[in-house]
Amino acid sequence: MDKAPRATAADQPSHVTTNRSTSTSSTTVAAVAAGPSRYIYTQTDMEAFKASATKRDLLGFATALGRSCASPESSASAASPYPYDPSNPLVGLSPATASLHGSMRHMAEKWLAELPPDATVRARFGNPIFREWHERLVERSGAIIRSALDCHREYVHDVKTKKKKEEEGEEEEEEGEGSRGAGGPDDTSTAGHDGYSMEILKSCSEAGYAAASDEAPSRRVTVPANEQEREAVVSQELRAYLHQAFGHPIRLDYGTGHESSFLILIFCLFKLRCIGDGTSPPEARHLAPVALAIFSQYLQVTRGLQRDYMLEPAGSHGVWGLDDYHCLPFYFGACQLQAIEEDDKASAGNAGSEDITPNSIHDDALLKRLGDTYMYLSCIRYIKELKSSVPFFESSPMLDDISHLPSWGRVSRGLLRLYDGEVLVKLPVVQHFIFGTLFQGEDTYLALELDLISAALCPSHNISCCTLY
Repeated sequence: MDKAPRATAADQPSHVTTNRSTSTSSTTVAAVAAGPSRYIYTQTDMEAFKASATKRDLLGFATALGRSCASPESSASAASPYPYDPSNPLVGLSPATASLHGSMRHMAEKWLAELPPDATVRARFGNPIFREWHERLVERSGAIIRSALDCHREYVHDVKTKKKKEEEGEEEEEEGEGSRGAGGPDDTSTAGHDGYSMEILKSCSEAGYAAASDEAPSRRVTVPANEQEREAVVSQELRAYLHQAFGHPIRLDYGTGHESSFLILIFCLFKLRCIGDGTSPPEARHLAPVALAIFSQYLQVTRGLQRDYMLEPAGSHGVWGLDDYHCLPFYFGACQLQAIEEDDKASAGNAGSEDITPNSIHDDALLKRLGDTYMYLSCIRYIKELKSSVPFFESSPMLDDISHLPSWGRVSRGLLRLYDGEVLVKLPVVQHFIFGTLFQGEDTYLALELDLISAALCPSHNISCCTLY
């Protein structure tokens, strides 16, 4: 995402050329109506972003996703890390994220097949049919986001409100014994300690799948009149991040900036309490399925785009980069393997466990056997398949060097520093970030007013509820 021409003064937002110390309610209204927008244009803006709470919180969220994969608490039993199963990827998700997973499953299965690349194009990078693919994304993004929010409201938001009213009513009863019998909270089939029922998750996944089709279903729930305007603003912002998450339709490229836009989308769902049980900040057991199941499905879509439409790597460092397109999946994958490594140490080398070290990436048989389960191995396998004619140490020297590190803990820490240093503090990447009511730019001066909108689906929203570390 580093090829856009530098913006002129006429293209820059008002904060670049006007006094930054002024703010009015009319500015608030105008900014909300306009939707998410850029504000990083100059190095001064870049320095402000680097020092901002927004950047700190985004990096903290990425860190939390990775740590959740390495934590024994990511499993409902708290006895072992979250066991990602590619044959049953919905386990551990929330209704909203299950819906998003279903939508991306439809993208991967249908959209590329329905929009095949133009075989007559001889350009090295960028097949123009990708523009049609992206147009479809824009057209159907409203239904995709609406499905996720509807599933959240149907199974979390409204049920949580009902539970609260019921509990308040129970407190008024002098004799409360037996009031939590067959009609108690656990019978709502919503978030319990072990997560949502598979029936709910499959229903939401199918709703998301249908939302990505050309015949999007009608709304599953009715939004109260006093919340419709707020939800419209939230939906507009989430759609904008979704549009940016799969590549640029003009430049026909894809890179870590687009990947970060998808992270921002997930971060916003997190702030809306669409991850977890909706009653408290998400725990490791809620975040690990998002890091592994949601990002695995996201990779299925983006790899198809990169392969079929030959999208140009945006901001690639060539062979000296980690990957032509991605960074976060390597970090999440290393954390996933770190959990296995630490679990093996705790069990004193259980004979039934698979011994996977950083150097195991050179074992092609192991990559084939376990690549679907472990995200890091999947990334390495994909690179080797794409560049099969070149020795791995030549095509990916940085990854080859990483394979000589002694532990997955060292690998994961280094990859997190790499994401921070090569993505989140690089002007050519973050100058394309857009900011709104959930992912706020420091220069918007909208914190108080926009926090009300941020609370559209999260009535208890506050700054601390989104800070994990």
